[in-house]
Amino acid sequence: MTIESNPKTVRKTLGLTGITINAMALTTPGAFLWLLYQVQAAASFNGVADIWPGVLLALLSALITALSFGELARRYPEAGFRSAYHFADRFFARQENRRNKTLARVGKFATGWAAHLYYWIYPGVLVAFMGILADYLLRYFGYAPTVFGEVLLAASFAAFVGFLALRGITGSTTTSVVLNTIQLTTLIIFGALAIAFRLINPASFSPSDWVYPSVASVVLPHSWDGVVFQAVLAMILMVGFESSTALGASASNAPRDIPRGAVLALIVQGLFAYLMGYFAAGFALNVRINAVASHAPLGDLALQIGELLLGGYGTTLMVFFGFTVAVALLGGTLTAINNGVRISFAMALDDEMPDVLGFLHPKYATPYNTVILLSSVCALIGATGIIGGLPVLMGIVLASNLGAFLLYALLCLLTIVTFAGDAAFNIFRHVLLPVIGLVINVGIVVAAAKIGVNAGGIITQATMIAFGIAAAWFLVSVIYYFVRRK
Repeated sequence: MTIESNPKTVRKTLGLTGITINAMALTTPGAFLWLLYQVQAAASFNGVADIWPGVLLALLSALITALSFGELARRYPEAGFRSAYHFADRFFARQENRRNKTLARVGKFATGWAAHLYYWIYPGVLVAFMGILADYLLRYFGYAPTVFGEVLLAASFAAFVGFLALRGITGSTTTSVVLNTIQLTTLIIFGALAIAFRLINPASFSPSDWVYPSVASVVLPHSWDGVVFQAVLAMILMVGFESSTALGASASNAPRDIPRGAVLALIVQGLFAYLMGYFAAGFALNVRINAVASHAPLGDLALQIGELLLGGYGTTLMVFFGFTVAVALLGGTLTAINNGVRISFAMALDDEMPDVLGFLHPKYATPYNTVILLSSVCALIGATGIIGGLPVLMGIVLASNLGAFLLYALLCLLTIVTFAGDAAFNIFRHVLLPVIGLVINVGIVVAAAKIGVNAGGIITQATMIAFGIAAAWFLVSVIYYFVRRK
């Protein structure tokens, strides 16, 4: 994997294509299809998991939010790794009235701390996914890791990625091109094989043996509750576009290309990669695969396709897909940890988080305390997600996504207040679209909370875990705010 380490100068060479490719690398298009499917399959209502329409709803929500993000990115192309926090900081700096300044300060603080609910849990989820992938492959080849072994897998992966982040290593554009090419090519191969498997039907399945009996049953909603809850789970597939502001220093025309690149990345990874991948997976899924019990249902599906459709090459196909997922997770986790470290570092410099998070390494010029702390948190979250079972794994996914929804709601709100009274004000771009985005982001969270609490079983357990994490983080942030203010 090609890497760069602390470049001394930054050349403004990235155009729209380069920004789009780098933004897509933030969410490793395709990797989550393998690892998130068990969680999504467990969130079924009336016996059916509305996965595909849920992914579509999450994509629409993210696209509407990305349009508001684009307006702020054009206004503040210098945002860099501070992203949404920088937008809130600029709005705060513009206020002259004491009352307005106090409200803006609260909004700035809330934006940063809400971002942390997402930025600090998200890489921990990726660590859990890597541990689950390793556990699945090891068990397939006859080795059953103990609980200590599973914890060691998570801790080792978190420590390795933290070591890379500590040394200031980030993925280059070449890395992003390779990563996305591998992921998208793998998705095309998997999609073609899965659809062929259903159409050729080498196992001679009866119509009732398919989990989704028709094309329509894959893509059409079966229940409103199922679609909304699946959208909350699927937001982890879409997050990351707001971090594309970090590419501003390398962009030849940041105000124009960063907003466009963020939207285009969502379209490619959401509309093409995930909607196509989830359709193919649902179309080929059958009763011989227990999607809820298996750590990697699509690994089982790859084995089945390879054995029955390709004449005994199930292990080869499954290992190939597993390898591409592992590569994507490595790149995605490194990017996620770097993003989390940077936002914490920026807030520490503004006294919005403890000063110790702003200390730089004397050799690598990285916030080493923040890297060590975040890597430790990732190891803890990852290990908990592995050994805690499906309710805990679903809970930390929901907690991360809750932070993303809150951050995106604040982005929409920031768009409205930033452009109010501005010479560039446009009622459609700066009021109507942000209001729609605000309502959708908040509405999905509120509806999912109500649905999750009333659903019972794994879904209720996961919902309570997610909102418990969010409540604890909210309490810590409020205490810190008033202590710091005093």
